[in-house]
Amino acid sequence: MINVNEILHRLIAEFQSIEQVTAIAMAGSKFSNYQDDLSDININIYYTEFIPSETRNQILMKFSESMELDCPGEVQTDHCLLRDFPIELDLCYLDIEEIEKQLITVMNEACVTRYNSTRIAYFVHYSNIVFDRHEQLSTLKQKYTSQYPDLLRQKIVQIQYPLLKSNSKSYYISFERALERRDRIHISSLLNDYLKSYLDLLFAINRQFYPIEKRIIQIMEESCPLIPNLMKEHIELLFIHAGRCDKQLLSVLDIMINQVTHLLNEQYLL
Repeated sequence: MINVNEILHRLIAEFQSIEQVTAIAMAGSKFSNYQDDLSDININIYYTEFIPSETRNQILMKFSESMELDCPGEVQTDHCLLRDFPIELDLCYLDIEEIEKQLITVMNEACVTRYNSTRIAYFVHYSNIVFDRHEQLSTLKQKYTSQYPDLLRQKIVQIQYPLLKSNSKSYYISFERALERRDRIHISSLLNDYLKSYLDLLFAINRQFYPIEKRIIQIMEESCPLIPNLMKEHIELLFIHAGRCDKQLLSVLDIMINQVTHLLNEQYLL
């Protein structure tokens, strides 16, 4: 009886036969230590020229009866459910030249923003390459993601740290105002943005790329030796206080920000 791995092997072989496909990699929690029963399979297909939807549809119809092409999102993606197996696939199509440009921007030029940090480096670095026609993807992986540049680390600190409290438009000040108004929607949005900046700082301190996986806290606990005491508990408290519009949230923020400040000082990053 054919198993899932054999189906995936055949699917990948179909895309390998397309001339403009230069590399294929497996990614996502299914191929990491963070998978669970809800994890799907991500197949990243790197191309030199755009792959028409008709071509992709013809291939996927051989393996699925339920599919959606060109799903909304940052990356061109097809989604399908494997025939005879309760497993979902996301196939992401990426221009390999554009990926290299993004890596140069982040890794060589340290050009990052509060919303766009090192996720592209994580995306490439932790991909499991299964096909590499001219070793382009392997070369990108080695050339751009084998080290974490000092300049990049410093730039992330310069951008993210002031946003925690010292900036006039900081999350802390915004939380104060939102709590005063009991604006639950704004508080929820602020909490999401604050945690992205907070975690981005901690990953940078540890010279780790910001994950694209779920279970970010688990990844941090396992990959980062320099993390604040009771970090997970403090994050859980933030959600509790945010849900209640409780100003105790500010006290937890103070503790978390002081801990990050201490770590940054220890690493001579402030």
